[in-house]
Amino acid sequence: MWPSILLAPPSVMLAWPRPNTENPENQGFKILAWEIPLIIITISIVGLRLYAKRIYTKHGLGREDWLIVASTILATAMVIMQCLSVQYKLGLHLYDFAPFAEENLKPARQLAFAMEIVFTIGINLTKLSILTFYLRLFPVGVVSIHLHRLIYVGMGITVLAMIGSLAAAIFQCSPVQHFWIYDMEGHCYPTYPLHLSTAIINSITDVYCVIVPLGEIFGLTRIDKRGKYVIITCFSLGAIVCFAGVIRIYWTKKMFHDDPYDWTWDIVGLYIATAMEHTIGIITASIPACRPLFTKSAVRVRRDIESDSQQKRRSAARKKRRTGADIPPALEFVTTALKEKRYDDSITPLTAHSEQWNDVKLVESPCLTPGRKTPRFTRWI
Repeated sequence: MWPSILLAPPSVMLAWPRPNTENPENQGFKILAWEIPLIIITISIVGLRLYAKRIYTKHGLGREDWLIVASTILATAMVIMQCLSVQYKLGLHLYDFAPFAEENLKPARQLAFAMEIVFTIGINLTKLSILTFYLRLFPVGVVSIHLHRLIYVGMGITVLAMIGSLAAAIFQCSPVQHFWIYDMEGHCYPTYPLHLSTAIINSITDVYCVIVPLGEIFGLTRIDKRGKYVIITCFSLGAIVCFAGVIRIYWTKKMFHDDPYDWTWDIVGLYIATAMEHTIGIITASIPACRPLFTKSAVRVRRDIESDSQQKRRSAARKKRRTGADIPPALEFVTTALKEKRYDDSITPLTAHSEQWNDVKLVESPCLTPGRKTPRFTRWI
């Protein structure tokens, strides 16, 4: 007789084929093949982000950086737990898993319970990091106050969604231990509406984080091609995060609704989609902070590695020159913009004889067309 803890009615169990205990079909290796490279890439990019912010540009770490570090730690823990689930026979068909259920089902369900909590906290910390980055990228006075209101609304929705999802995940069974101990007295709420609603809310908040700054970004005109490429790359990755959320909705529906009696097989696709949504979200949030490491402009690199005191001194010097506090010495060079034409058609350069450089004006040049408006800024060639 099959164990009663397999979450399948007796009529379904009687229709199962004979289990293959020697060489069963197993797709658990897909978890290792997908998630180990994903988490390695994620940790590497977050490491580059911290290096760029803390050492390369000497700007220090902000709140968005600490949030993404916490999310990366949780993502790593989630991937480790999912990889450990492979040794508990997840990836087999349920009828092949049945002979091993007594010793493997409890630890596998305990890991699944912990992963729900870790994923819920981690994915929402990533979104809070992105929204916090928007607050610093678009300060008040530069952009409309409505954008900041939308960002704070997104933060509130994210926090409420995290609290609600955590409460639903922790208390989906009463008592809580009944989630992984089936022979104790208790009951569990229907899992399909819970997991489907959580996946949909996550996808909606993913889309919100991607589209909320689009109005301001499309309004940017003074941005170079490299900056445009970075923005396009980031939003392309953001679209991939949203697509991963849709894939997670699909696997949630397949596992809990379409094929609920082969969940040990379908859970592999759900785990991979969950890891993709979490890790790609972290990568998307970290790529803009890594830009100083890949810029080719020597001027930008020099500006990035300057200390705060050096930047303040340079800014003060530029302001002093703009206000005219430091007047250049008397004009000793020859100007080619001002020339005097003689009757013999020879051209002789006109030099300045004044001690004040601003006494020489462009309007004195005979080359200026009568009636033409004087330029605002005189250009000396």
